[in-house]
Amino acid sequence: MVRILFVALLFSLTGAQEVLASETKPGSHIITPIIITDTGGRIMNAERGFFFAPENRAAPKSRTIAIHFVRFPADNAVASRPPVFMLPGGPGVEKDFSNPSNFSWVKRLRRTRDVIYVSQRGNYLASKIVADMRVNMGTVALDQQYSPALASLQIRAAVEEAFDTWSSKGIDLAGYDILNIVDDVHDLRRSLGYDKIVLNGCSFGSQWSFSYIKRWPDTVDRALLGGIEPLDYAYDSPKWLWASMTRLAAAAEASPTLKQDIPEGGLMNALKEVLKRLGEKAHVVTITDPKTGKDVDVTVGADDLRKYIARAWSFMKPEARANLAQWPRHIIELYNGDYRYLAAFSWYKRSHTDTDTLIEFLIDNSLGITAARDEKLTNEVEAQWLGNINADYHATRGITPTPLVSDSFRADWEIDVPVLLVTSDLDWSTPVENARHARKFLKQGHLLEVAGGTHCTEYGQVPAHLPEVTEQIFSFIDADFESIKPQTFFETLPTHVSLPPIDFAPENTNETLYDEWLLMMKNR
Repeated sequence: MVRILFVALLFSLTGAQEVLASETKPGSHIITPIIITDTGGRIMNAERGFFFAPENRAAPKSRTIAIHFVRFPADNAVASRPPVFMLPGGPGVEKDFSNPSNFSWVKRLRRTRDVIYVSQRGNYLASKIVADMRVNMGTVALDQQYSPALASLQIRAAVEEAFDTWSSKGIDLAGYDILNIVDDVHDLRRSLGYDKIVLNGCSFGSQWSFSYIKRWPDTVDRALLGGIEPLDYAYDSPKWLWASMTRLAAAAEASPTLKQDIPEGGLMNALKEVLKRLGEKAHVVTITDPKTGKDVDVTVGADDLRKYIARAWSFMKPEARANLAQWPRHIIELYNGDYRYLAAFSWYKRSHTDTDTLIEFLIDNSLGITAARDEKLTNEVEAQWLGNINADYHATRGITPTPLVSDSFRADWEIDVPVLLVTSDLDWSTPVENARHARKFLKQGHLLEVAGGTHCTEYGQVPAHLPEVTEQIFSFIDADFESIKPQTFFETLPTHVSLPPIDFAPENTNETLYDEWLLMMKNR
């Protein structure tokens, strides 16, 4: 009875971490039933839990912290089937299961196995049980063009201040690294009584999974991974990002909607020309503040364009492919001398103070990159157009308190467990080339490439447009590899599928991207 009351109290408290530390021991967990409802009204029973672990396993007298997880019991449980451990991305992402796509994903996963969703330690979004560990990023004045050098100094100063702030509050930041979050999963597995687990993750979730496989291979039954990030691939490749942008440009140039508007020489040459113009002379652009209706002058240069042109979310649409649909129009408008949308987006970002999760720097910088790969990426010729897309890492690694893993940990190795990789050719966060590289090291593996998909396409775009392919992906989770060999099973799966073509048509042919943005902002 006392235990039940304590659990009830715990789940009603904000800032419960101190209570947990005084009442529990590392390696234990508590759990309570919950009901999850998505925005469409569907209901799913689950259990919310907290697992207790040392804040820093390398420190003998480390305090105890709580790590949030959610368990979804299998609909048709088979005792011998290992559960799926679902690992989110980021670092710093927390999945919202009221989102219909996330809800549907888990509902299908749990058909034959328990599903355990594990939050990252230090993620303030995880049930609000940890300190609000965020970094307040700097801003750029409206009368200045974006400066990568100044931005690096600002990011370094902001992150250093955040490190000092949270360290002074008694938080051992050295414990928020890749190895501790890997061991969180391993120890939670043991605490829940599972011998082996199935790993499922996208983006950093795939890198987290690879790290787990490298550290605890004997406890892994299989892995379903998307948005692939091999261990030495946390830093982005300008060459591969440019290649993905080129693929989008080719699709747009073949579109009947845009064909007549494509500049001579194509979109990528047009982008180079705009970068050249803005590099020679910054532009002062007058736009309207959508809230006050007053004119505002914004200075934009080549680095402003570099900062946003390779970001799929830069058009503020709710869906990634809808954002990419606007990208060719932006290049055309810029080439024709209309810089208003670039100025508007720059104004929006400069007028709102951005915050990043502190664990993004702590965990990513603990994994880092080998010197050889860092040098290779730095010297890729495409960096002349995209700039230093890894500047945040370079600016903050030297001041980050988490220990750096060894080059041998990051090195490629042959993976014995069955692994299904899902990737997309328009993924600008984890390009398709990442997955092609990882596939070479899978002794029992399969790579499914989705043409026309973006980042983590398996969660939303594939289910929406290719439900039969989604079912094939899930059949990997359901498969009994005692009765069928993994490689024999993989022969039943496609290697390439295609989403419907992106619709590049503007919402209103009489409006520019700036006009659409202004209307959207006024209606917010």
